[in-house]
Amino acid sequence: MEIQKEFKHLLSPFKIKGTTFKNRFIFLPHHTGYAVDEGYLANGLFSDRNVRHYVERAKGGAAAVTVSQNVDPDSQMSFRYVLGYEKRNEDNFRRLAEEAHQYDCKVITQLNHGGHTTLLNPPQLLVAPTQMNEPYCHFNTKELELDDMKRIKEYYIHSAAWQKELGWDAVELKIAHDGLLRTFVSPFFNRRTDEYGGSFENRMKYPLEIIEGIREAVGEDYPIGIRLCVDEFTWYGYSLEYGMKVAKALEAGGVDYISTDAGTFSSWYMQIPPSPLPLGWAVYESAELKKNVDIPIFAFGRINDPVQAETILAEKNADLIGMCRQLLCDPETPNKTMEGRVDDIRHCIGCNEACVGVDGIYVECIQNPGVGREKHLGIDTLDAAKEKKDVMVVGAGVAGLKVAELAAKRGHHVEVYEKSAQIGGQILLAEKIPYRNEMEEIYRYLRIQLQQSGVPIHCNTEVDDKKIKELKPQVLVIATGSEPLTPEYEGMQESGITVMTAKEAMQNVNRIGEKVLLFDDIGSWQGGGVADYCMALGAEVTVVCSAASVGVDIESGQAYLLTKRLYENGAEMIMNHTIHRFDGDKVIIENIYDHRHKALEGFDTVIIAGQSRSNNELYKCFKGSGAEVYSVGDCVAPRGVEQAIFEAEILARKI
Repeated sequence: MEIQKEFKHLLSPFKIKGTTFKNRFIFLPHHTGYAVDEGYLANGLFSDRNVRHYVERAKGGAAAVTVSQNVDPDSQMSFRYVLGYEKRNEDNFRRLAEEAHQYDCKVITQLNHGGHTTLLNPPQLLVAPTQMNEPYCHFNTKELELDDMKRIKEYYIHSAAWQKELGWDAVELKIAHDGLLRTFVSPFFNRRTDEYGGSFENRMKYPLEIIEGIREAVGEDYPIGIRLCVDEFTWYGYSLEYGMKVAKALEAGGVDYISTDAGTFSSWYMQIPPSPLPLGWAVYESAELKKNVDIPIFAFGRINDPVQAETILAEKNADLIGMCRQLLCDPETPNKTMEGRVDDIRHCIGCNEACVGVDGIYVECIQNPGVGREKHLGIDTLDAAKEKKDVMVVGAGVAGLKVAELAAKRGHHVEVYEKSAQIGGQILLAEKIPYRNEMEEIYRYLRIQLQQSGVPIHCNTEVDDKKIKELKPQVLVIATGSEPLTPEYEGMQESGITVMTAKEAMQNVNRIGEKVLLFDDIGSWQGGGVADYCMALGAEVTVVCSAASVGVDIESGQAYLLTKRLYENGAEMIMNHTIHRFDGDKVIIENIYDHRHKALEGFDTVIIAGQSRSNNELYKCFKGSGAEVYSVGDCVAPRGVEQAIFEAEILARKI
């Protein structure tokens, strides 16, 4: 009862038309990439993987899951985007409704048409109200004819009515960060001169006709919602004031709720806002909607904590709480809230490294390997060990901590040894980078889990072969990480310039001078992120990068905002170059294409972000000893957090 009082809004039911939501947690729509693509006329199929993904959030306690779908076979944003009208999806659509309902979780269909936005390169055909491309993309469009519009409207209506028959509980149309319908309401994109363009009323006509058609097909008691971009955040687009005008027109047109959204493909860093945007950054948008319309409002925008969510509701800034990445990171957030296990919640850190990622093929999560792998790694899949063993983990970085967490939960007796004074490994350095402080959550969560399982962590304890032989563990897990390599350039030792790796710079801030050359030869946060850090300290920074841009292996939204900060703060950027040699106080760089040299001078510090080497000597020492010995994380090969945590999960389940 105390928990119910603490979260009296968040855990209370809410009714929209004939649908009652058991609490206020709504799993927001997203393109998972899990749909089956078997080629022409055999793509967009709702897969078993799709079903399990959404049922996992139902198991975790969400009041509703929202499934984004494409309505038109001729304008798919991706061939792995679920097709909402496809008859071959019937069995799995019906199965999702049945399985989600077992947990009193509603299923909302979000219907979208790709319009002028695409994840394909190149796309077959893009369409829009007017023939023009969106500035983010050079692919042009076909201007929709009236026959096209009629056909597309029928797809919307058919999909909504059909999925209602299959047991789904509400329908939502996307007038949001991508898709066709937002371009119809947009003064910039809609330059038609017929009845569907010109005035505001004409621009609203097409989406309102679709809403009217759906209402006739599904009845008065079936909720129809809109995911609405209320601010495009572009130089050419509409802003909050216009967004409110659209919202009022939608309410007058019979819409039952609005789910807040922002940004476009041209301001993609706002549509899936990464860590530089503060937690709850978009609450002001839902609050403004509450002032302007009288229908329920879903909040969104880096909401990752039940206390935060409860505050939003208590202050009447929204009626329901939209979460996507948070329920990817921890599907059990609602259940943990209801059970009073708030410290057990694993919080999304807004890194976007796996849910969006660089390739953007599948939705995953760096902290939760179960995303997209729910069948094997999801809720209730962790089995107790058949034989309980003494497990010694050497190294308290994220890989070692993750192995320890799951091995202990399976019943093993686990102890962790760490040579430094703190757990966290290289995350302790990563969290120092501007706008990356939330990385701390990764080891905070793991520390809480180990405390609850009674796992001792021996800090300031260096482990050698003698120590291991003395303790005689049944299982030895080596998670000793990696160390960066410092290339030996001609003339470097004689130059008088302080030369160090990115790791050394983060560990020894006093050694960073006033004029820094940062050589990014890896494309990750170790390059551009450390340059950002140096500039925050007040240094003048020149970035030399062997690639065509800084942060080529960083998610595009993060990379854009990082590069923008570097330029705005005065960094000089030299792309497609590498360090050739040192010549006294000069650094000679070389163009990777024409091999011409250029001398740079005036630096007191050179920081090199490059490759690392695994610290695996201890593993090699014991591997052939006959004992059960494993290596994990960077000790196997230097990689990212996602790979380390995934590998640790698989290993812990195997012990």
